[in-house]
Amino acid sequence: MIIGKFQNAENGRITGELDALLVGRVKLTFEPNTKGADYTVQTETGCEVGAAWKKTSREGDKPYISVRLESPFLPKPINGYPECDPAARSAPPLHRFGLAL
Repeated sequence: MIIGKFQNAENGRITGELDALLVGRVKLTFEPNTKGADYTVQTETGCEVGAAWKKTSREGDKPYISVRLESPFLPKPINGYPECDPAARSAPPLHRFGLAL
């Protein structure tokens, strides 16, 4: 299930919008970290709502980002992953955000 769309931004950030059931679209930014998780996920007001880690598929050839979001705008914490949208012909690349069900 795709619940958001994101793009690579300057300084290693990823920005976009997540569709939250009760409040509509929420703008999020994945800010690179130097300690702990690879990214801190923040709203446009700077409220931290999650973390993300760079990973590689079991086959070892496909990098991806594993995301954990916890916030009052979500009914419960969710795990997900932004994946590159092969149909998107934008630069920087567009990412679809899917739930890990």
